[in-house]
Parts: sequence; structure tokens; C-alpha cells
Amino acid sequence: MLERIINKRYFPLFIFLAAAGLYLFNSWGVSIYILDEAKNASCASEMLHNGNLLVPTFNGALRTDKPPLHYLFMLLSYTVFGVNPFGARFFSAIFGALTVFTTFRYTRKFTDSKTAFWTTILLLASIHLSIQFHLAVPDPYLIFFITWSLFAFYAAVHTENKHEVFYMYFAMAMGTLAKGPVAILLPGLIFLLYLVFSRNLKWTTILNLQPLSGALLVLIVVLPWYLLNGIETHWEWTKGFFLKHNINRFSDSMEGHGGSFLITLLFVFAGMFPFSVYLPQAIIVAFKQRKNQFTLFNLIAGITIVAFFSISQTKLPNYTVPSYPFLAVLMALFISQKHSFKSFKIGFIALLTLSIILPIGGYVAMKFDPSLVAIRQIAVWLFILPLVNIVALIFRKQVNNFLLIQALSGVLTAIVFFAFIYPAIDRQNPVKQSQELVKNRELAFFQKFNPSYAFYHKKTIKELELDEFDSFFQHYPDGLIISTKKKIKQVSLDENYEIIFSARDVFESPTTVLIAKKKQ
Repeated sequence: MLERIINKRYFPLFIFLAAAGLYLFNSWGVSIYILDEAKNASCASEMLHNGNLLVPTFNGALRTDKPPLHYLFMLLSYTVFGVNPFGARFFSAIFGALTVFTTFRYTRKFTDSKTAFWTTILLLASIHLSIQFHLAVPDPYLIFFITWSLFAFYAAVHTENKHEVFYMYFAMAMGTLAKGPVAILLPGLIFLLYLVFSRNLKWTTILNLQPLSGALLVLIVVLPWYLLNGIETHWEWTKGFFLKHNINRFSDSMEGHGGSFLITLLFVFAGMFPFSVYLPQAIIVAFKQRKNQFTLFNLIAGITIVAFFSISQTKLPNYTVPSYPFLAVLMALFISQKHSFKSFKIGFIALLTLSIILPIGGYVAMKFDPSLVAIRQIAVWLFILPLVNIVALIFRKQVNNFLLIQALSGVLTAIVFFAFIYPAIDRQNPVKQSQELVKNRELAFFQKFNPSYAFYHKKTIKELELDEFDSFFQHYPDGLIISTKKKIKQVSLDENYEIIFSARDVFESPTTVLIAKKKQ
């Protein structure tokens, strides 16, 4: 019966809507606060306000971190939903849902309904994937376009469908507008490795992929914005983006995000939790069955993406997320071949153990964080993960139900996180806590400020030197100067000024302070 439902024409639409619902859930209920979210959402807001689609700016200054695609989609969303958290995050959720939808369609096409179904379930159960697709950042766009380009490549090689060739190059071009040349280099490396290991590196295969026409299509899609932006910014954006945020980010650790290659493996394990406990078994089985072309392709795609970012000197949890769809296929192939609890016993014991450790670890971690210690009891919500998995144990003789309940534990944990845990954490952030203080007041900053203020202030926050404080308060007696406790300690603050607000930044080390002029 399940197979008949999966094969219905409407089922992919159902998957898209279910994924969109999960990834949009309460995206309006927490503020734009995380550093990357705040800068991206503010940049799009400024582009909308300035009516300039070519020059990304944050707080009035050129922002060279990312290409324009996510800004443009946010801008579109802002015009419909307003400049708010939901508007900033809307298309992240949509591209997340498209990633799940696309993975299902191609997996069903090249395997069977059961494998496609489990691939979808595994992706929806990933707690980290839910978090990633809730954020106003460019990664959801890149994840979708890399996923689409790779699956389209496989389809183009094995079906010689001209439409798939077009989809492949178009997706690479759009990925380049989302996050830069990685959307060409990484898929290109995977294409080459697959053709070599599958023994398909032949002139006929290459000619069928139409590389010259494809390169032309990519240039037609990508070059106009890059060229117009270069001319408009006198190539400052181009230099900053390609040199600092591509070459330097790969060759040197940036912003303290370095570490051993093992940390990348840990990111993947944590990111695909709870089903990542079966990933080692799935990879071993896939390697043994690599003669199957689709298995080989997903094996190469998943491992290459992880390996690529393992050698990058800058390491972040979001970098390896494009590997998830392909690793999910490998795990789904493993699951669809196993029909007894015995095959999952070791992985499940690991899952249950880690599920119990997670809420305890969360409580302890928050106890030692000054910004979260007061709300550490919210970690109790994480006990839903081990509790649901204990229920799964009851159904261990019915393997499908046993695994579906495990998937439910991941989905429910994501829902609980966005319904209760994240909103409680969000209420502790200094921007939220000082919302009434800064309302309708002129703002400036000294040396450093939390970028979330820029998103909610909706106009440029001017930077001041210490000797400009007097002039600022003469013009704006009720104004406020934002800074950090550390920066203020390094200077002698005039006795005419006082710190009227101080709070530790959530997820970050600085303590935000607000400085006002003393009332006479």
C-alpha cells in the first residue's frame, strides 16, 4: 500500500509541502540575531531601501562576503512579507524543501520507491538540516543547486536527456550566484571522479554533456551581475570576495574556525543525527555494492564533499551539508536491504546513549554560559529524543515502524527546538533585551557592535571615535552608543557618560553595552 502511495503523482508535492512546513515552522518566532543571519538579512534590507541590486552593503559599507542570489530572494520576500524574520528566512525554507523534493525525485527514478521514501525520511529527520533551512544565509540556496546539478549530471550521463544537461549547467550557474566558484569546482571534481571510477570517461560521454554550450550558459547567467558589480564598485567587491572569502578562507582558518580534519567528520555525524549512527555501516555496504552505478555515484559525491572541506583550513558545520542528500541515499539503500533489528542493534544502542547524553550535556553547557545559565532548565525538552527512541524499541520486531519512530524523534526534536528552546534562548540576547531602550533613539557605535542592531534599526549606525562622543550627544541628547565591555575597558570613559545596559552576547564571547549621557 505504501508503495502505491509513493508512486502517486501527487506524492512529490506532498513531500515538498511537508518539508516546507517543517522548515518554515516558527521562523517568525525568533529574532534575527545570529551574526551571519543579521548581516545577510540587513544587507538585503539595505539593498531594498537603496534600490540597488548591484552593491551589497552592510551598515552602509560594501559587503564582499557573498554573491547576490540570497539577497535578491530576500528582497523579493521582503516586498511580500515585510522586512522581518519570516521574510528573511522564507526562501531558505523553500530551497530546503526543494532539496528534499529533488532528492526524492531522482532517487525514485534511479532506484525504487522504498529507497526514495527512506531517503526523504532521513533528510527530514536531520535536526541540523532543519536548523540550516531555518536560517537567513546563502547555504540553503547552494545546497539545493549543488544537489540538483549533481543529480542532473548523473541523469544526463545515464539517460542522455538533453534537458538534464541544461539543468546541470543552469544549477551550477545559479549556485555560483549563491556562493561563488565552489558551485562549479566541487561538482566538477565529482563529475570527473565519477566518470573515472565508473569507466565512463569517454569522448562520447563528454560530447553528450556539451561542455562548450554548458560553459556558455553558465557565463550568460553568471557574468552580467559580476561584471556590472565590478564596474559599479571599481572591482573592490570582486577582490574582496575572490581573494579573502574564497582563496584565503580555503587556505587559512578564518574567524577562529579551524581544526583537525576529524572535526569535519564530527560535523557530518552530528548533522545527520539521529540516523548518522548507521552511516558507517551504510558506507561499508555501499562500497561493497559499488558496481551499482547509482550507489557508486552517491558514494563518490558524499565522500568527495566531506573530504573537500576536510582539507579546507576554515571549517564550519554548514560547509559539509551539501553531502547530506547523497549520504542519505546510501543510508536509505542500507535500510531498504535490512529486515531485522539485529542489523540496527549496535547503531541503535549508540543512538539511545547519545540521546540521553544530549539533554544532560545541554544543561551542563548552559550552566557554564553566563548568558544562558538562567534558562538552563529548557534542556529538559531534549529528553523527547531518548523518550521517543525508547518507544521505538517496543517496535523492534517491525523494522519499518522501528525506524519511522526514530525518524519521528528527529522531527519532534526539531519542532520542540524551534517552538520552545530557541525562542527561550533568543529572549536572552542583548538586542532583544534592549529593544525598548533603543526604540526611537539615535544609535552610534564605538569600535564594535552586534550586527542585529543594524537589522532592527533599519538605518546606518555611525561609527564614532572616543573624541566624537561629545558631539554625538550634543546633537542627540537621548542617543545611545553601542559597544562591548572589552572595548570600553580599554579606554577612559568620561564621567559624563554611563553604561545603562550590559548583557553577554548569546553564542558569542563579547558583552554588549549601551552608553548614554548622564542626566543632569
